[in-house]
Amino acid sequence: MRGQRHNNTKLWIGCMLTANLFCNSLATRADSDPRSLKHPLIGYWESTLPDTRCLETYWFKEDGTAVFSSGEEQLEARYEVTPQPDAQGFFKLSHRVTQTNHSQDCTQQTSKVGSEQTSFLLFTPDGSRFIACDDDDPSLESCFGPIELKNNANKSLR
Repeated sequence: MRGQRHNNTKLWIGCMLTANLFCNSLATRADSDPRSLKHPLIGYWESTLPDTRCLETYWFKEDGTAVFSSGEEQLEARYEVTPQPDAQGFFKLSHRVTQTNHSQDCTQQTSKVGSEQTSFLLFTPDGSRFIACDDDDPSLESCFGPIELKNNANKSLR
């Protein structure tokens, strides 16, 4: 019995050390990638339209505000995004324009204050890119991108 108790104690200490190493590795990973504890959308993203080489930028902040630029157009918006993807892997993103400079975007259109849009986002497994779609149809026919992460959430853009 004493030998079994000694072995159980060794096993328990081994489990605790393993758990501690596991937790420390998670903490190190969280320190090195501040986005790991936040929504994968948080950060500064860019996409260049293939036909025109026009640049679009998207800065999604943690406070639910976003700053977009497309061609000459600059927008500010309030957004909501689902915390988890749906069964097909899409996050639902809704945003409403709160400010605009009334200039034309990459498609020669302008946005109005108060206009709303819903998109469905599908991220790559490493979170460095996503595509945006008009719906969550797995055929991906209504999608554009890729939109690439250029700056994570812990760095200021100013």
